[in-house]
Amino acid sequence: MSPRTKEQNEEIRLLRVKQIMQAAAEVYLEQGITMEMRDVATKANLGYGTVYHYYKNKHALLDDMLWQAFHDARQTTEEAFGAPRPPEQQLRRYGTLLLRQWFRDLSVYILYKMIWENFQQVPGGRFQKLYDQFQTELYRPLVSAIQQLGAREPEKRANLLLGSMIGCAGLWIHHGHEEPDTDEIADSLVRSIEKEGTLTP
Repeated sequence: MSPRTKEQNEEIRLLRVKQIMQAAAEVYLEQGITMEMRDVATKANLGYGTVYHYYKNKHALLDDMLWQAFHDARQTTEEAFGAPRPPEQQLRRYGTLLLRQWFRDLSVYILYKMIWENFQQVPGGRFQKLYDQFQTELYRPLVSAIQQLGAREPEKRANLLLGSMIGCAGLWIHHGHEEPDTDEIADSLVRSIEKEGTLTP
């Protein structure tokens, strides 16, 4: 058998990292910051040593998972708000896309949930840079779209929208239900914001 090529080794590495991060997200939802690397290895169906080969401890794993979630969420935010559409259409698209992403990639849901909880479980301002970039690149575009609607207190409306989405998604995620109708959820939540705006009678 010929040795693997550099490209094959990199492909295996990326698959292993993805496998570990997916398992870590599931374990984190079950255990929070008390999660153990051994539980991640079990969930990923990998050897304990294999997980430690990629991550020296759970904090390094959590760092990688959250930053990857941030980059994925940024793509979704850009997709929702990047095209020139009326703000109400942008907000509905944003709500639908983000909810779908949360149900299919638990690490992105965890990112939003941890931001909303102000990283209560993580000591020492470990994620200050992540928090700052979240505010600039993921939160401000949402506030801007709500401002364009003419809604009063756009930051308050943005907080209510995200908080409602996090709570709503959590009902399905934590109880293991199938993905709900994300379009319907997003439409209901955005309609409550539109009522506060000048664009809706």
